[in-house]
Amino acid sequence: MIDLTGKSAIVTGGGSGIGKGIGKILALAGADVVMADKDRAAVEVVVSTDLDGPGEFLPVTLDVTDSESIADLIDNVGAVDILVNNAGIVGAHDWWKRENPSDDDWEQVFAVNVMGMVKMSEAVSPYMKKNKYGKIVNIASTSARQGSPDLPHYSSSKAAVVSWTQSNAHQLASHSINVNAICPGLLWTPMWESISRKRDRFGSGLLKPGEMTGREIFENFVESWVPLKREQTPQDIGYLAAFLASDISRNITGQAINLDGGRWMN
Repeated sequence: MIDLTGKSAIVTGGGSGIGKGIGKILALAGADVVMADKDRAAVEVVVSTDLDGPGEFLPVTLDVTDSESIADLIDNVGAVDILVNNAGIVGAHDWWKRENPSDDDWEQVFAVNVMGMVKMSEAVSPYMKKNKYGKIVNIASTSARQGSPDLPHYSSSKAAVVSWTQSNAHQLASHSINVNAICPGLLWTPMWESISRKRDRFGSGLLKPGEMTGREIFENFVESWVPLKREQTPQDIGYLAAFLASDISRNITGQAINLDGGRWMN
């Protein structure tokens, strides 16, 4: 098992889905974990019921689009060894009810998925530089690998995550800070449930509206696209995040690693 004992970690978007899975594995590896999310009640539940390990766990309220909210978090936490930029959205309120993304969808997705990541990374970087040590893990998506006909704003944002990861890795390499990205494939999370609602409403590709339930749409995608014929889980992402957050990965930086059952092979 990877040992992160004595390391402090922040996981953004920790209230559900992938963030919860990452926090769970980091905790099992021994890290002190700050679970941050706009939904304070959700991270309180995660910390009290899902995290188990020798470290300390703290739920905090965080809006990654708000510089003051970020500054408050960093001031309270202090030195950070590991940052996992996981907070992400697919659109503005009721985005799935719109066949085409609105201006608000584009703006809010980039504000959270891209600028939220950039702001968080820039906020922790001075502490990591001072310590000549740090691990930043950005959660991208296999959507970054190819455009999407119905989620172009989301795919574009995740492509930007990959590009920022490479640029930031160059910026921080001389300070012994590793910056990498994970590109998850198909996970049945609240985010994918909302995607399936849109595809059930408008169809997607060869799927006609109302032809399948959301879960059936998801399983069809797994069966059609994933060579291993297995869906991925938040814990799968957590294990890779823990590896990238450990000293075992000290010579890996600027990489965007697919975790998708073999759908995209680089």
